[in-house]
Amino acid sequence: MLEALFAAARRAGTRCFRTERYEGVADWLVLFGVGHAERAPARTAHVQSGRHAILWDLGYFGRKKLEGYCRTSIDADHPQAWLDKTPNDASRWNAHSIALQEDYDPKGHIVLVGLGYKSRVYLGLTNWEQTKLAELRQRFPDRKIIYRPKPRRPSPKHSWPKLDCSTDSTSPIRTLLDGASLVVCRHSNVAIDATIAGIPFESEDGAAMWLLQRPFTPENRLTFLHKLSWWQYRQEEAEKAWIFLTDILEVA
Repeated sequence: MLEALFAAARRAGTRCFRTERYEGVADWLVLFGVGHAERAPARTAHVQSGRHAILWDLGYFGRKKLEGYCRTSIDADHPQAWLDKTPNDASRWNAHSIALQEDYDPKGHIVLVGLGYKSRVYLGLTNWEQTKLAELRQRFPDRKIIYRPKPRRPSPKHSWPKLDCSTDSTSPIRTLLDGASLVVCRHSNVAIDATIAGIPFESEDGAAMWLLQRPFTPENRLTFLHKLSWWQYRQEEAEKAWIFLTDILEVA
């Protein structure tokens, strides 16, 4: 993706160069891997200097190999601060052929989404799940809670003393969301899945924070997904991505 962006930027007449370490000499820094141990400090240094960092990572949806979407953001891990400046144009969302669902059950279970290893290290969080589970149990003493660890590289297994909670790391997320009353996560893509499924969610960071500030209606959900789709691209769309990012920064 970075090679494709480099070529697209050059075709657009942008003066740019490749580097394997942070040098801090350019106006914009473009990198892949938001939480990487070396790239995260480079992003922080660049943004603190008053310049922009364009960040890339795996997509919010369409991220499988055959689709190959990568998401982008400017300065922060996720683009929620830029969504008001993003067109409410359905064309990129419609390309995914994903239909909104209405799987919400007000008496259904709660899905608690765990942090992965990289996020835990990057954010310096150790007991987020235990703290959040205790809070949820106080708020919903009779509700079933399902803990969803990160499937591929889960954090260390948690014990839940005196707090009733089941664990499911194998069911597809769409199956797990069916009939849920709430999704709770720190910043996970599952908040996007919940938006599609029609399940209210609580989050502390991530692109879906934009939607949390608005009523959770089908119209607002679609508007959010329309806008978010402009923040992810495939490798062969690198030129479109570069045009979009430069246009956004020109009106910032």
